[in-house]
Formats: sequence, structure tokens, C-alpha cells
Amino acid sequence: MCKCLGCMDGVVLLSELHPRAWKTFNPLKQSMEWFGLLTQDDLADLQQQERLSYAHVIDLVERRCRERGDILVLRDWAHLDFTGVPFLAAPPYRPLLHAALVSTFDVIRISTTRDPVTQWQSLTRLALMREPIQSGAFGIDQFLVGYRKYAELCAEIGFVRYEDFLRTPELVMKRLCEQLQIKFDPGFIEKWPNYKTITGDISNPLGSNKIESPPGRPVTPELTRKFLANADYRRACELLGYDTLEI
Repeated sequence: MCKCLGCMDGVVLLSELHPRAWKTFNPLKQSMEWFGLLTQDDLADLQQQERLSYAHVIDLVERRCRERGDILVLRDWAHLDFTGVPFLAAPPYRPLLHAALVSTFDVIRISTTRDPVTQWQSLTRLALMREPIQSGAFGIDQFLVGYRKYAELCAEIGFVRYEDFLRTPELVMKRLCEQLQIKFDPGFIEKWPNYKTITGDISNPLGSNKIESPPGRPVTPELTRKFLANADYRRACELLGYDTLEI
């Protein structure tokens, strides 16, 4: 979804930003290397600041976007806020990027969601999550606490579902653009496979240009019981309109 948004004309999308992850996903580095927004003089000026805030950095990037006639879109790294592991033992359960920017900007927000079961299955396939999950340091119940809190945020600010996007990508992208006050670029449907300035891109593994659902994984009876026994799961599905599993 972010590739489709980022490839649209007039959009500059910075990826997986978070005020606690400067080194991991650096907005200055992305702005300079991906989009040519900043110069060495800009970086030198920033380095002279005694107390450089995250908002100060984003303000400079946003001004450079406006000078070029582009709109800045920030894709936040919500994993830190609502899952945390293995980077944070105790996630804050609130969007810290928004908290860092709201006093400086009029932030327009929308969230994207994915069914909690497939989201969990996706997490279990990540190499960085393998050890905490296998050791028992992180499990379904802990995941669902964060997922439910994220669902509450989504219900508050608005959201689009990944599954709806797969069925009707043009319709969902129009809604996303309307919410973000971005001019909809219908050409995204052809351009997105070649969009490379993004982090964590594991889409299009077989070279297909189609927007389609990835292969599903079976849900075992044991996994079904664990989800159904969890009140956070049931509440999150209610908030986001997902059907719960059935035994």
C-alpha cells in the first residue's frame, strides 16, 4: 500500500520513521539519498543546532517538499509503539511519532490494518522475532494487547484495511488520498512495482505486477483456540470489522 502511495506524482514518502529509531530509519538520510531534498549545507546547519528535535528535522524536510511542490507523507514505524519486541521490552502503546510532531504540525492521520491472525503469522516469519517467540518472551497474548490498542487508535482516527485494498486497490487508494488530502494519481496501478525508495519491501517476490493476496497459511485448531480465548482479539475484530475465527 505504501509503495502505491509513494509512487504517486507529487508525493514524497519517508518510510518507517520513529523518534526512537533515528539510526535505524533516518529521515535525513532518506530525504537526501532518495529524493535529493537536502544539501550538505542543510546538514551542516542542523549539526550546529544545540538541541535538535525530531520535529525540527521534519520541518526542514517538509519545507523543502513545499518548495518543490510536493507533499510529504510519513509512514511511521508502529511496530515500536504497539509491539516493541525485540527493540523495546515495553512498548508505549501510543503513537510517538505523532506525539513528537503534533505541537509543530497540523498532522493528518490515517492507519492501515491487517487481520490479526495473518498479522501474527507474518510476525512469526520475521527473523528478528524468531528468538523472542520461540523462547516464550513474546507470545500471542502480548501481541494482541498491542493489536487491540492499535485497533482503538484506528477506530479513532480512521483506517483502511489491507484486505479491502487487495480486492479494490483503486477504490481504497482513492479513499486514502482523500483522507490525506493528496491528489489521487491513477497511474499508481502501473508504477508501483518499480517504486524502490521504501524500507522493508518484501512484495512482488515472483516478479508479478499484480496486486494480489499472498499465499495464505493454514490456521491450526490450537492457534484458533488461543485467539478465540483472548478478549483483546475479539474486541479488535469488532473495532475493525474483521470476522473472528471459527472452530
